[in-house]
Amino acid sequence: MSQLETRLVDALEAEQAARREAESRLKATFEEKTAFLRDDILKEGKLREESEAHLRRYLEIDIPKLYETLREEVTQREGMEKTVLKKCNEEIAKLNQVVEVEKRAREETEEAMIKMVEDVVTKLQGEIAQERRDREATEETLLKLLEDTCVKLNQASQSL
Repeated sequence: MSQLETRLVDALEAEQAARREAESRLKATFEEKTAFLRDDILKEGKLREESEAHLRRYLEIDIPKLYETLREEVTQREGMEKTVLKKCNEEIAKLNQVVEVEKRAREETEEAMIKMVEDVVTKLQGEIAQERRDREATEETLLKLLEDTCVKLNQASQSL
């Protein structure tokens, strides 16, 4: 019984370690992608600021050209922000799917292990019950033999 418990505990610990490792990998991947996106956004913000500075310098030279360039810059920035936001949402959705798959796998493993333990318990209970029945039958046989022997001894002692 203790070997089974030891194996079961070892299996549970291995499963927990694997789950922790998978969670660590997911977290590291998420942090890496978030850092990349943060850097990307900071770079884009710096580029936007530089563009605005250049436009201010050219304001006195060519106002209509500046106005058109500024309008194009705003459109591009908004499109880029939408693209970055869309990429972030897609990555988050992918990570959520991976987490959900890992969660389902962990739950299925836990359910399988619980069923396995229940099966072992049921089998052991059956074996214990059978052992008890066998022991009781043996005790009854021994008791009957003992009683028969006592009766024969009594009869033998009375005939003496």
